[in-house]
Amino acid sequence: MSGYNFADRYKAAGLAPGNDVIVLRQAPFEKLRKNADISVILDLTRLYFGLPLPGGSEWFREAFAENDLSFSMIDNEREASVLSACLLGAIIDDGNVYAAIAPLVASAGGARTPLSNNDFIEHARQAIAKHSVASRRPTPVDPSRIKQPVKGKAFTTIDSLIEEPELTALAEVVKVLATDSLEATKALSTQISSLIRPLVEQVRDLREEVDMLWWFVGGWSRILERPFAELDIGTAALMAGLDLSYLVQGESGPVAAPAILHRLIVSQRSEGKGPLPLDLAIDSIPAGTLSSFAFSSKIAEVADLCPILCALMKAEDIGTGSSWHAAFKKATALEASIEFQPLELAMQVYREALLIAQVG
Repeated sequence: MSGYNFADRYKAAGLAPGNDVIVLRQAPFEKLRKNADISVILDLTRLYFGLPLPGGSEWFREAFAENDLSFSMIDNEREASVLSACLLGAIIDDGNVYAAIAPLVASAGGARTPLSNNDFIEHARQAIAKHSVASRRPTPVDPSRIKQPVKGKAFTTIDSLIEEPELTALAEVVKVLATDSLEATKALSTQISSLIRPLVEQVRDLREEVDMLWWFVGGWSRILERPFAELDIGTAALMAGLDLSYLVQGESGPVAAPAILHRLIVSQRSEGKGPLPLDLAIDSIPAGTLSSFAFSSKIAEVADLCPILCALMKAEDIGTGSSWHAAFKKATALEASIEFQPLELAMQVYREALLIAQVG
């Protein structure tokens, strides 16, 4: 499924701009798509959900106004949302998985509803799973790709010089040998690099799997240094999601992440598997431990998109209880009492941490 078909996306949003308008949108669309980095992805996510942009939306308006002077952001949030969903879909198809992680994180388990194209959230979820599988599919390693350097013109000339020495020809041989040597070295370097790169990736993936396996078998919170079985289920979900994110070596993490977290924090408990209010989950964290969290300064830049990490940071800065609730609502436009299933809570903070790692 393509995430950026203009006609389908406009129709799904209940808009009918006409073919001439769609044509005007195409060129600026491709330009924005080509130059998309993490900051653009974050702002497109905000536009998709109708959230304010920290730096303003002028860059977005100007991009489309170049082709269509009538394009405006005033009372036009719905089309901006459609275009943002299309752009995010195109960026996903270009191989950037963070264009899928960002809107899925911002949806906060369904607590936020986008202005258009609700089905794009499921498209993003599937894209992350596909990326997780594809990125860990080993690249075949073929040592035979390293070839013997081919003897060039210089070697033929050397053979003739052995029989009949000549100074001018010898100088030419030295020159040709230098050129051949440089080209051969470049070719060999390229061949070795193509052989080593997939090996490095395989070692990285293996290290990730081993680290996650021992962490899972141990059932031990690396952050709180206590067994998950001894923690309240809300605390366990938060800590497990964070722990797992810190073990990820690639971009999207393993496709089995939900299964790992479910087995670790949910399946082995007989009680407490219902919805968890976020405020109660935050307040269940043992007293005095929030100050030991190494909160990244980057969280403040995406607090509106990452509610769990925002809540943890506000609770650490302001204090637990209800004292952080107002600051949290101001930053995220969400209530501190929003509810998550335990696995949803763990996956939410896990994906938030993956996204935060790319900011800056």
